[in-house]
Amino acid sequence: MELHEYPRPANDTGIGIHWTVGYATAVGQSQIREFWLPELKSMGVKWVKIFNHDGALDFCELLLAEDIMPIVRLYRPSPNPGRLGVKELVYLDSLIRAGVRYFEFNNEPDVDAEWKGGRVPVNGIDLTVENTIANLEIVLERGGMPAIPAVANGSRWDLVGKIVAVGRKDLFAGPVWQAIHNYSQNRPLDYPYDIGNQEGAAFTDRFYRAVGGEAWNEDAWRGRNLAEVNRLRYDRRSPGATIMDDHACFLAYEYYDALNRKHLGRSIPILSTECGYLVGEDIDPRYAATTPDLHMAQTLEACRVMMGTSQRFKLAPDYYFCTAFWLVANELLGSTSPWWETHAWYSDRWPHGALPVARALQAEPKVARIGVEPAVGVSVMLYGVVAQAPERSVVRLEANGKLVARTELDEAGRFEMADLAPGDYMLRVESTGFTQPISVPSDQREVLVRVALPVAPDVVSRSVVSGRARWRRGGCDAGAQR
Repeated sequence: MELHEYPRPANDTGIGIHWTVGYATAVGQSQIREFWLPELKSMGVKWVKIFNHDGALDFCELLLAEDIMPIVRLYRPSPNPGRLGVKELVYLDSLIRAGVRYFEFNNEPDVDAEWKGGRVPVNGIDLTVENTIANLEIVLERGGMPAIPAVANGSRWDLVGKIVAVGRKDLFAGPVWQAIHNYSQNRPLDYPYDIGNQEGAAFTDRFYRAVGGEAWNEDAWRGRNLAEVNRLRYDRRSPGATIMDDHACFLAYEYYDALNRKHLGRSIPILSTECGYLVGEDIDPRYAATTPDLHMAQTLEACRVMMGTSQRFKLAPDYYFCTAFWLVANELLGSTSPWWETHAWYSDRWPHGALPVARALQAEPKVARIGVEPAVGVSVMLYGVVAQAPERSVVRLEANGKLVARTELDEAGRFEMADLAPGDYMLRVESTGFTQPISVPSDQREVLVRVALPVAPDVVSRSVVSGRARWRRGGCDAGAQR
């Protein structure tokens, strides 16, 4: 299936959240209708990951009525090894009848806690692939859209590659998608391409003091002074590192898409079912621990990346459908597990009952994700090279004055834009004034364009000499002017 054939909510922002750990309607539908749905809508949330299918039907109907797309996990404790049983299939059928389409049936099978017996066996990936194939077939037969299971953040398990290797590439002809858990840790959104990781660039004293001065009852630098932090940044720098070297970060979708195109020759939808920043997280000592204000600023920028409005980072590719920020609420949504309370956006432990990101996101202008619906059955990939462009230039593709796609050139000036409809476009290189008409024909699946920015002419400085000269015997008069 092509990307445009997968359903998305109207006016999709790409902003999604993970609902809670437990039963979806534990607090009752009345409270959900009167408080929680208005909160979600004011934040621009268009996707909601639901942890447990049991009791989720009414909640899904509420979401669908508000044009919010549910993603439902067919929950089984310690699901590995194993396949969907009769109980899960009864719920699956009822959810499909209600209009739910996106389903998960497994969770991080590369982690010990997700296995009966508490340990991943030596042949764990082979058992996972065997059961994944069976579960994919079951969900597809019933009209659902099943996920390739999400593995742990930074995992090297390649489930798509394994499925193809055992001869079941045919499964991807159906509406299969891939779930990922692209937690950002306490790293920037553009990690591993940020200047700190690439060059070990030092933090300024002003930034160090501003972050350290935030009042949140913890030390953002964990006792490390500025010199220690900057020494760590320099010593652990990774010049030339790419997402294929370290994908334990927000951009993990690029890593999985590269694998998918290698195995399948094309992209498939990638949806986060867990992701985001966690207050207090400090896995990478080269960066500050995530304070409430850093959590707000970085999450807000991630939402702009999804909507295509970020002025700092390239927009999310079309194959990356949504985020699923962990975790909108815990105790306030009826969860009895105190373990997750520190992760919750809405919690009585925060001033005014919520982390700053909730109010900031409500105030942020909402923009539907950029894109033009391709003609039915036609989807074109545009490849291009822009010669002589300034470093890190951004190219825009517009149709009838409206932005269709926007991406950053790589080091060689190359770019690509997927899922375009045939037609006439205008290619612009931001901050240069350069434009180039582009025609995308309907009889080609791939189009290559090469353009070059004009070279500025060398400016030769010329001096002008003016004045009067009086000649006399013995040479020029000393009072001559220049």
